Amino acid sequence: MKIKYYLFPPAVAVAALVLAGCASGPQIHRGLTTTTPVTQNRDHAIYDWPTRHAAVLDYNRTHQPEIVLIGDSICHYWGGEPVAPKAWAPDVWKRTFAGMSVENLGFGWDRTENVLWRIDHGELNGISPKLIIIAIGTNNTGINNANDIADGIEAVCVRAHEVQPHAKILLLGILPRRDEVPPRPVITDQVNQLLKTRLGKVSWIDYQDFGPAFRKPDGTVNATLFADGVHPNHTGYEILGKLLREQIVQVLK
Repeated sequence: MKIKYYLFPPAVAVAALVLAGCASGPQIHRGLTTTTPVTQNRDHAIYDWPTRHAAVLDYNRTHQPEIVLIGDSICHYWGGEPVAPKAWAPDVWKRTFAGMSVENLGFGWDRTENVLWRIDHGELNGISPKLIIIAIGTNNTGINNANDIADGIEAVCVRAHEVQPHAKILLLGILPRRDEVPPRPVITDQVNQLLKTRLGKVSWIDYQDFGPAFRKPDGTVNATLFADGVHPNHTGYEILGKLLREQIVQVLK
């Protein structure tokens, strides 16, 4: 399956939703790079982006996951199915999601605009998950400002909700990075605060920031929890998995 790499206009015009606790609900803010669906192949040395997209569509024809995890390489190379070319902590994945059917829609090097393209092109179609976990945005922090990144993440939530209106969304704040240098730390904090302010009271979204678990008491990044500049090591995934499982149990209640 070949996919041309070009900008795709948004598929649906979305009006503001009136939601409990909000004057107006989440929206897709048009005209931004973070909200304009587009393909990518930045991680081509490890995997082929369009081939993985096709594998997801095939997976959805034969599986009915209870939980879907959408994100970038932090999700992609953790474990699960569709199988990635490498997995950093498959045992932690199995413990985290024990007793649950889970689909991994993590794509290495994805940004918000790439997730939007994938949702627009069927990756949430044909299934009926109870919970959609969204963890995206770290790859936008080096190139976009905080407002645009928050707009992109908000747009991902809107599109996921449009396609799967009966699913609860567990939105995770952007995790700290070991390679944090200005402006990344400030932008990450700003994005997470914007997400909390905008989406924290939306009825179908549960927003959680696990970032403090990856920092020292003085607020600096705990480098011992990372395999490289951005990805957790095995211990980091154990912390992430424990926090995530606790939250999943609460949300699915």
